[in-house]
Amino acid sequence: MTDFPDILGMELHDAKALLEAEGLDFIVVETKPSKKELTEGILRVIKVVPQKSESEDSNSKQRIVLTVCMI
Repeated sequence: MTDFPDILGMELHDAKALLEAEGLDFIVVETKPSKKELTEGILRVIKVVPQKSESEDSNSKQRIVLTVCMI
């Protein structure tokens, strides 16, 4: 599956709302700078990766992994 909305760069709450409206399964992974922790900002989607299904069943839902970062 590669047919999902283009959410790269979107704020997380907007991206989640769009994916939920489309009925898509997703997980969110947060990343942050290693040297400086941000306490203010907006979580934005910086990476979108479709996760391969472990089963061979073509009817099974595919999950999308969203990597987000505070900007």
